[in-house]
Amino acid sequence: MKNLTVVECPVVFPGENEFGMSSVDMLPRLGIAAGLESRHIRVLDERIIAVCIWKSTFCAKLFFDAAWSERANTLWGEAYQIRFEAIDDASAA
Repeated sequence: MKNLTVVECPVVFPGENEFGMSSVDMLPRLGIAAGLESRHIRVLDERIIAVCIWKSTFCAKLFFDAAWSERANTLWGEAYQIRFEAIDDASAA
């Protein structure tokens, strides 16, 4: 079963944090994140909304692991949300 993740976070630039990362750097990318099938990003009112479809829940959780959560808390504090939702293959198409 495929997995849908939705990440909503503020726009952060590399010079604004100890990791030297932007908000987009924290999001999965095709060819780098194992199992990522598609990624759609929208910026609205200084917030990024990323919708990702994964081959499985395992792949999604592998990317959004404890280390990712730690970096996300450092970058965004409580100003981000992430949602995981299992979807069937037909609705992902």
